[in-house]
Formats: sequence, structure tokens, C-alpha cells
Amino acid sequence: MDEEGHVRLTLEFVRKLIIKDEPNVEITSLEEELGSGRGDNYTSMLYRIRAKGRKQVRSCEWINYERAIIYKVLPRSREHREAFKSELLFQNEVAFYTYVWPALNELQKNGRKVFSGVAKIYAAQIDIIAMEDLRERGFKMADRRKGLQLEHLKRALKALAGFHALSLTLRETRQPEEFARLTDPNGGQGIQEALFRTENEDWYRQYYQAAAKNAIRMVSDALPTHMESKRVEIMEKLRAFLNDDVFFRTMSELAAMQGPLTVFCHGDCWTNNILFKDDLTRPNEEVVYLVDFQLSRVGSLALDLANLLYCCANGEIRRAHMTQLLQHYHFHLMSSLHTLNPEQPPKDPSVMWELFASNIVVLFIVYRLNEEMRRCGRFGVGLALDILPISTCESEEAPDLYERSETSKGKQSTRAPPRGGAECARLMTDLVLELVHNHAL
Repeated sequence: MDEEGHVRLTLEFVRKLIIKDEPNVEITSLEEELGSGRGDNYTSMLYRIRAKGRKQVRSCEWINYERAIIYKVLPRSREHREAFKSELLFQNEVAFYTYVWPALNELQKNGRKVFSGVAKIYAAQIDIIAMEDLRERGFKMADRRKGLQLEHLKRALKALAGFHALSLTLRETRQPEEFARLTDPNGGQGIQEALFRTENEDWYRQYYQAAAKNAIRMVSDALPTHMESKRVEIMEKLRAFLNDDVFFRTMSELAAMQGPLTVFCHGDCWTNNILFKDDLTRPNEEVVYLVDFQLSRVGSLALDLANLLYCCANGEIRRAHMTQLLQHYHFHLMSSLHTLNPEQPPKDPSVMWELFASNIVVLFIVYRLNEEMRRCGRFGVGLALDILPISTCESEEAPDLYERSETSKGKQSTRAPPRGGAECARLMTDLVLELVHNHAL
């Protein structure tokens, strides 16, 4: 901790982190800067450090050495930490990096690689997480205010397919007891639902009341003229889902549902948590990294897909390419499962597609709509209440996690999302109309 009691990376700590992998390196200095801006991160503070020193290449020969590391710590102000349940989220991410990811990655030995999109972790403990700075390798976020375009969506879906295939393989064919252990938070090694759990309902009531009010206002104001004849039906269905006595309980039930496609979900697949590299130098180079596993959960893979496609893509892309995008995901899911289990007879793709579609048909317009579709669809809308205002707001409208409590008095409460402007209203309205049309809302 520094003089003010905040956790920071020290020179000695960084030396220990690096020497574990590179014992022939001497670190002599650190440079530090903020690792994210306002609106880019909401539950923890990010810092970027550059460790400098020298590396021994021969007995009497040294060269200059640099290593960039990103590290995250809890927000400075207790107000921010409590508002976003930061301690529980941090604990969840530590469990993912310490136990879950190593177990999944173990399945990829002997050339059976299907997903490499997790950064190298130097340290993951209760008050600090340190990882490689992927920016050094050319990875970057897309513009959160523009969302993801078609090519980036396809890359993200391919990455999710590989990530989900690891869970399905661990549970179904390799080590079901290991999967069970890692999904039991009571054992100290499992991840858990950190947000949508019934005991959080009263805590988040104020936040989601404000978010629901904003969504209702935006959809009512932005409803297209040609839909005026259905205004009453649309607004009634939206209000019924966002009813204070229904919304959070429904979201909690959806997050907890288990079935044949239960996996370790990333849990927070929005634009800022997906890093892309557009300038590829090697044919099979990883093109997508997923970051920020604080909201990782155990649930239907459809929850991640709803998050990505409903909160990061606009209505025009979904109307034109939804079927193509889901088939793209399905193809890579099947391919990844076969890579991980080459000795198993390949599953009939049509049978797998039926199983797949029955669990995410909420997203698949041309397939019959059933209760599962409607439930997953509502989950996507529930996430959009929060993500769309956050992803479209100006940076100065977002909470500043680097402020201390006493400096933020009089400013917008952290227990309410941004109101949402014209672009947010357009995206929200498109989504609501789409799901009403599909009988998902």
C-alpha cells in the first residue's frame, strides 16, 4: 500500500513477478500511468506500468529490457466499491484466473488449441490482479460508442465458441467432477453469480429503478412513427418486464438456469472487454482476447451470446446478419469440440444445431420461439438497460473511479446509470421492437 492506504505495485513486487519467468532479468525502475479512462471500466481501477532494466543474454553481455504490465485494484472510494459490489467481483475474477482458467487450459495440451484469448496473469490475489499489457502486442478495444461491426462480431463469436467448448468438454467428456468443483463457490475455488442473485435485489433496486425509467422514457420518445399503432402493446410489454417486483427476480432466475449447454460464461461480453488485433503477422495468430472476468458465471452459453449480440451490435446488423452470425458461432463450436475430442465420433451437426437452437432460439429469428427463447431474450434486454447507456455516454458522464469519496460529493450518484442520449434511445428501441416482434418480450 502507498502512503494513503491504496494498493499499488512496488518495484520489489514487480521484480518478483518477472523473475519467476525470466530469472536473467534485473528490473531497476518503474513508470506508471492510468490504464483506462472514465467510462472504460466500472468496477475496478486500472494502472499501466513499464518495468525497465536489463537482461543477460551471455555471461558478460546485457541488453536493455522493458516489460509492460496492467494491474487492477479496487476503487479508491468506499462509495464506489459498495455501489458496484467491487469486492465480490474482484474475488470472482481471482477464482477464475487461479482455478477455472488453468483447468480449462489444461484441456488444450498436445496441440488441441481452440482458445488462447486470456492474457498472461502475473498475480491474482484478493487485492490486486496483474497481467500482461496486451497493447504491447497490438491489441486494442473497439470504440465503445460505435459498437462492434460485422467482422469484429464474427471474431468475438469464434473466440466465445472456443471458450465455451472447453467448458462443455470438461463437463461432458473429461472431468465432470472438476467442473462441479469449480462451479461450487463454497469450496473456495469456484466462481459464483456476483450480480443477479436474490439477496442483491434490494441493494440494486435504486439503480435498476432508474435504469428502467430511462429505458421506458427512451423507447416511448424514440418509437418510430410507423409503430404508433402498436405503441400501447409495446410499452405495456416493456413495463411488465421492468416491473419492480418482477425484473430482478427474473434476471436472477435466468442467470441461475442450468441445462445441457451450461458453461463457464464470460459474463460481461461488452465492447470494452473484447480486445482485437487488426494487423495480423502470423496465419494462426489469436485475434481476440477477452478481459475482465469479474462477472463470470455458470449458466447457459446463450447468456454470453445475448450479451454480445444485443448489447454490442446495432439493430441493422442483427436484422441483416443474425442467422449468419449464429451459424458462424455454431460452426466454430462444433469444430472446437471435435478438436478437443478427436477420438470421439463427431456429433451429428443437425442434432447439435437443434440442441443449440433450442437453448438460444431467442436470438435466432427463423426458428420457432419457445419459453427458453423468451427468457434469454429478456436477459439481453435486462443487460441492455445498463450497458447501452454506459457504452454510448460521453466520458465525462461516466463515474470516475479514481476519485475519492470526498471529491465526488454533489456529483451524479454512482447508484444510477447515465440517462442515455439519442443514440442510446435508438439502440434500445430497436432492441425492444425486435424482441416484441419475436414474442420474446
